[in-house]
Amino acid sequence: MGIVKKQVYKNTLISYAGMVIGFVNLIFLYPRFLAADQIGLFLLLISLSVLYSLVASMGVPSIVARYFPFFRTEDNTHGGFLYAVGRFAIIGFIVSTAVFFLIKPIIVASFIQKAPLFVAYYYYLIPLAFFTIFFNFLEALGKAIYRSVFSSFLKEVLLRLLTMIAMVMLAEGWISFQQFIIIYISINGLICLVLLISLATSGKFSFRRTLLPPAVTSKEMMNFGLFTLLSSTVYVILQNVDRYMLSAMAGLAVQGIYGIYSGIAIVINVPQQALSRTTYQIVADSWKAKNMQNIADIYSKTSIIQMVAGCFLFIGIIVNKENLLAILHKKEFTDQFNVLVVICLGFLVDITGGLNTYILTTSHKYHLITILVIAWSLFCIGLTYFLIPLYGGLGAALAYLATITGINFCTWFYLKYRFKMQPFTFKHLLVIAITIVSYFIAGYFWRMPNLLLDIFVRSTLTAVIYISLTYVAHISDDMNEKIDATIKRVFFIQSI
Repeated sequence: MGIVKKQVYKNTLISYAGMVIGFVNLIFLYPRFLAADQIGLFLLLISLSVLYSLVASMGVPSIVARYFPFFRTEDNTHGGFLYAVGRFAIIGFIVSTAVFFLIKPIIVASFIQKAPLFVAYYYYLIPLAFFTIFFNFLEALGKAIYRSVFSSFLKEVLLRLLTMIAMVMLAEGWISFQQFIIIYISINGLICLVLLISLATSGKFSFRRTLLPPAVTSKEMMNFGLFTLLSSTVYVILQNVDRYMLSAMAGLAVQGIYGIYSGIAIVINVPQQALSRTTYQIVADSWKAKNMQNIADIYSKTSIIQMVAGCFLFIGIIVNKENLLAILHKKEFTDQFNVLVVICLGFLVDITGGLNTYILTTSHKYHLITILVIAWSLFCIGLTYFLIPLYGGLGAALAYLATITGINFCTWFYLKYRFKMQPFTFKHLLVIAITIVSYFIAGYFWRMPNLLLDIFVRSTLTAVIYISLTYVAHISDDMNEKIDATIKRVFFIQSI
């Protein structure tokens, strides 16, 4: 766990720094300077570009994570592996873009009535998706050689910081909304170029084609890539189907409000993002070495750590409800706050599952996760279609919560039954108890007369209570170790 700890802590700090910048954009800038339908369009373009890029990539990032350990060589040519998978991604993008042109009439017919603004920006998805593919491929290479921190900085911090600058330019009237979208796409291209230069100068890999015999057949890699492509695509659809269906059935304005709340709730997912950047490759290497104990240990540790961090962030959001609504300063947000609570619960359930889907994806049973996700996605689409007309954004949130709970339960049950590993202990119940106690103390604390002062006092009180109780209950050895090290460092500095 040494590599994991070192890179996870760095990735976590970077993720939280990016979260702060993203919050400023999402809460202070977007609602103030963009119309609801413009917010909806911007968020829809981002989510659709992720889906587009995932399909076009032909499962290459997953292939890199799964099979790179079998091709790793001392001379860093890696048997021409990177050259081969790079070609898959290029071919996939060309084919997918051709299909993208062909299906335009179908997409236009779905969105023209409720979201006509999206139709006008339809072709902007092509360059945005290309840069997303390029970055994901390079990021996968970085993870394979355990250099995940810099890509995390580019994606979580630099992209959001430059987007903030572009948003300020829009607010000042220096650029139009259309120019803002173009600049955002260009920023994505810039971080791809920077990451490429960083990896190229690392000397850890080469795109040269060699004649070394493959350690794994191309057919096996392609089968794996197609299965993971299918499951990943369906999973992304599952994560974003609420936005797609809200845009088509209720309009971009409703989806914009839902998107803002989804963006706030996704901070709960930050611990999982930070952990997965390093642990995904560790799990893949452990499968190769048949080290089941290591996988079980990582599974258990990541589950409790992610639950602790997720519940802490969830409380921070809920106890600051009045402050958050005051910042958003629009009645439609006040009326839909329950949407935020339900979305947060969905993310909380997902991260508490730990690395369940990663473990299955990198195992020889990877096809099962494909079947599982497809089945539950069909359930989600049907339930979302039924609930949106009844409850609007809340209906979409409820459908997501029900689906993500079902997926995690099935994955947990299979890992427990087939591999005899499961992460849950009595400590998970202690975390729930600590969460409830912290909420009632901080949530009903006297309200400060100043907004920023109340946020600071309420959040600080929540942190002190929650972290103290977690430390005393000894929920996680790794977390207690980090807290002890921090305390010693602080006292050492003060004593000098």
